[in-house]
Amino acid sequence: MKKLINSLMVVLLCMGTLLSCEESTTIVEEDSTGLKEIRIAVVLPEKDRKTIWDNALNWAAENIRKADIGVKVVYEWVDEESSDLTKVGVSLSEREDIRSIIGCNESANTQKLAFALARKRENIRPLFTFSTSQELPRIFGHRGFLWGLCETDISQSEIMLSCLSNEYEQVKKVALLASDDIYGQTFVDWFAFQAVELDMEPVSIVTYKSAKELDACLKQITESGAEALVCVPATVEDVIPVYNYINHWNLNTDADYSIALMFSDKAYNKAILKGVQPVDFISGLAPTSHPNSGFNVSYEARFGRLPYNGEAEVYDAVLITTLATLWAEKNNEADLNKAIAALLNGKATSQGGWTTGLISNVYQEIMAGGTPALSGATGTLDFNSEYHTTIRSTSYAHWITYKGKMVVIDYYSRNSGGHSSSPVAAWEWKKQHMQDVDGNGKIINYPELKDHYAVLVAASEGWKNYRHQADVLGMYHFLKEKGYDDDHILLIMADDLAYNERNPVQGVVRRELSGKNLYEGVQIDYKLGNLTLNDLKQILTGKPTNDYPVTLGSSANDNVFFFWSGHGTQMGWEWKDTEDVSADFAKSMFSDMKFRKMFAIIETCYSGGVAQGCTGIPGLLMMTAANPYETSKADAFDNELQVYLSNTFTSSILSQLERKPQSVIYDLYLHAFDKTNGSHVMVYNPDYYGNLYLNDMSEYYPKRKI
Repeated sequence: MKKLINSLMVVLLCMGTLLSCEESTTIVEEDSTGLKEIRIAVVLPEKDRKTIWDNALNWAAENIRKADIGVKVVYEWVDEESSDLTKVGVSLSEREDIRSIIGCNESANTQKLAFALARKRENIRPLFTFSTSQELPRIFGHRGFLWGLCETDISQSEIMLSCLSNEYEQVKKVALLASDDIYGQTFVDWFAFQAVELDMEPVSIVTYKSAKELDACLKQITESGAEALVCVPATVEDVIPVYNYINHWNLNTDADYSIALMFSDKAYNKAILKGVQPVDFISGLAPTSHPNSGFNVSYEARFGRLPYNGEAEVYDAVLITTLATLWAEKNNEADLNKAIAALLNGKATSQGGWTTGLISNVYQEIMAGGTPALSGATGTLDFNSEYHTTIRSTSYAHWITYKGKMVVIDYYSRNSGGHSSSPVAAWEWKKQHMQDVDGNGKIINYPELKDHYAVLVAASEGWKNYRHQADVLGMYHFLKEKGYDDDHILLIMADDLAYNERNPVQGVVRRELSGKNLYEGVQIDYKLGNLTLNDLKQILTGKPTNDYPVTLGSSANDNVFFFWSGHGTQMGWEWKDTEDVSADFAKSMFSDMKFRKMFAIIETCYSGGVAQGCTGIPGLLMMTAANPYETSKADAFDNELQVYLSNTFTSSILSQLERKPQSVIYDLYLHAFDKTNGSHVMVYNPDYYGNLYLNDMSEYYPKRKI
């Protein structure tokens, strides 16, 4: 993390006449003043239009008009909160007079709008957004039309934890309270991982759906021993109750510490200043314009307050649309997204910016056949040169409330080393906290190896959980290639994908985009919906019944390869969203199973919680996608199917096994640890298994020919 300069020269800007929205049918038709019209659709809350959005939008239009570049900007408003965004997106995607779209305020709404726009196969209208959910670049990054003018909340989460660590050196135990929605999910997915990397212990991660749950959630957090709380509120109205609860606890607790509290960007809203008695020292973090751009200072001088979250990004969306339109016309480029990419990749010596004079400079460079380096109100408009999608550097304001005002006390950006999110679906965090997995504990004298068995379980059902069954099928085909026959593979899955009504290619299941059909030739032993957890235990412990005659046929002389893919909670691995495989249940099940050695690979969120409860079982080694505090991450989103096809941990395992099937287990762990993003791959029970440098995967491949 680096601190940014906190003092700036005030840029004096003249007041001008704000432009009104006029009707037009084309962007190139000249109006009565001889100016070409650039029409932009704005999908934001109408209730905030006059108080927030008109300031930035009309200011951008004014400066573009004053730059004397031959165009005027016109806005077409759509109320984000009262409109059917799917219909809006479809309609806007077909309109030739709409150059770009700005929206939305809420990540969930941006996702709806983007899905609708993405139905068009080519020349999709550019969508500029300051929504910060990680899901947006992951889903739409490879389509080339999403332009995120703010880093995802992966970065915000990192910086909030770093701020707490820097300001309160004694803080080691941290907690998260987050809204149970797409906005809060980014923090849930990354908070624990980042805390571990920053040498902090995530002691509590709690989500809530409504304000009435807050007291119970906060009680759970205060009882966890947390020394700091990161709060990601669902609404700005939730800020004061949370602040008051923690403040009351700090004043009345018998503990020898107080809980530090920091809010996410949704709290950065003047609404928290309203009330009979202004509350001082509420603290939070919010994306803002780079302090060196001069936008914040100029905005405050013009409008009497600092810009709240979004104004600088909205301004830049208008700026980029306008200049990219001119570049496209100059260079005969029909696809505006390609023009935007060319403009933002400009490496010329001349500089362009958001003020009137600098806009003119960019225009002159474009007309001369060049492509200048462009900066905006948010700062340097630095996008990945291959995928673009999300800006690579965002400034964050650390703010507090004081005497009825929101005061910025410092600016931060993420570490220049490249943590956080990449433009598409992967992350680039270089993990530091790798466990010691030497496996040099107890010496185990294993009996002679006789046979090999495999257990493959996809513990979820339904189209939205496509990836769990796809990964199990991927593992099934790998094992078949390594010599297993169906008599030695116990396969359990819902089997509701191949002929699902939402499947456009009936009979096909893939785990890679344009990959092979994994459903072909599959022999499923049991449908998930027909089994309870107790049924599963009976089957795996070799106790057949009339209803379930097929059981795991392994003995104490056989090696068992075990793969489980599904959801997980801090209570255990989920079974059909109805039951949890607790640590006690899992330990009882694995203890009763018959095997010489068992290598269990577990793909669920919080998978380490159950695995650590299974230590002490001789011959059992467990490798998990995440530790007890972390979520695992989906991978490979298919826009046509609108589902993820795989998980990053499973993909890392399969890629290594397919490339080096004889890998020693330690090398498999290293590869999975390095390639699994957003969680710490863990190994459990090595002391009861053997040296992981000497044990390799060949022990789990049969010698038979099939």
